[in-house]
Amino acid sequence: MLAREPAWADAHFNLGLVRKRQGDRFAAARALHAAWLHDPMMFEAAKQCVATIADCVRRGEAWAAPVSTHYDPVRMKFTVVVCSIDDAKHDRVVALYRRLFADVAHEIVSIRNARSLAGAYNEAIANGKGDIVLLSHDDIDVLAPDFAARLSRQLRDFDAVAVVGSARMDGPAVGWSGHPYLRGWITHHAPADATWSVDVLDPHVAAGDIAILDGVLLAARREVFAAVPFDAETFDGFHLYDIDWSYRASRAGFRLGVAGELLVVHASRGAYDAAWQRYADRFCAKHDAGGAPARISSFFGASLDSADQVRTFYALLAALSIGDRPR
Repeated sequence: MLAREPAWADAHFNLGLVRKRQGDRFAAARALHAAWLHDPMMFEAAKQCVATIADCVRRGEAWAAPVSTHYDPVRMKFTVVVCSIDDAKHDRVVALYRRLFADVAHEIVSIRNARSLAGAYNEAIANGKGDIVLLSHDDIDVLAPDFAARLSRQLRDFDAVAVVGSARMDGPAVGWSGHPYLRGWITHHAPADATWSVDVLDPHVAAGDIAILDGVLLAARREVFAAVPFDAETFDGFHLYDIDWSYRASRAGFRLGVAGELLVVHASRGAYDAAWQRYADRFCAKHDAGGAPARISSFFGASLDSADQVRTFYALLAALSIGDRPR
């Protein structure tokens, strides 16, 4: 039946359930992944796909996923900008970027007393020397050892890239428009957490045609930031600067992308408190947005026991995304 109608999501989904009952977890994940690709609104396929891949990893059944790791040498210089008032977080994230960019021309700009992220980022970008500017929260980790090469490759396809975003802007949050517009992969793990939460918004390794990006990690060519600076007057605090900037950049014609393969881990899921609401109101007034209520959206997630398991999980998901088989 699938030979005659290869885009039939229900058939892929049912095949996945059969393969799972038979104990062939890779075949099940592959069929469930195909169902999810063909119908992004088939949430049960998404949940089952993520859960099945995680089950393979936890059982030690993971194969050596043949994801391409060939990248051209990184020839660009990076300016990495970190704002932090916490000494421990600052020192840890600076050490992280020194390690990730050890073999790449780079500079790290630390801002310790920012009044707003928009203002601090504008100043750092103006004074930086890198071809690419990377803006980073101070509570992240990166599990891709070849992060610089992966980021460089993505920035050949896109003018700006992040790890989570949406193809639509209807309100003051990436998730406001809901599925099927959400894109990206991210992992959540706080220092005190016993497990690592892999959180997947869609099945693609990378996605374009993005309208808004989340600022937990945001990188762009210097000329993009020069053409579209952050709005430090409206967003004079620590919220919505990223959604506003990326929406204006996409409206200006720049190509925005989301790259889950960067393997970013965030220690926080964010707080939508009174301060956030104040800037959300400003954003909605500026862009005539938020008239309709936020649609239901969620990550499709699973819990894993270690950073190595997280790396394996995403390698398997990426292998499915490019149609590879286990070796």
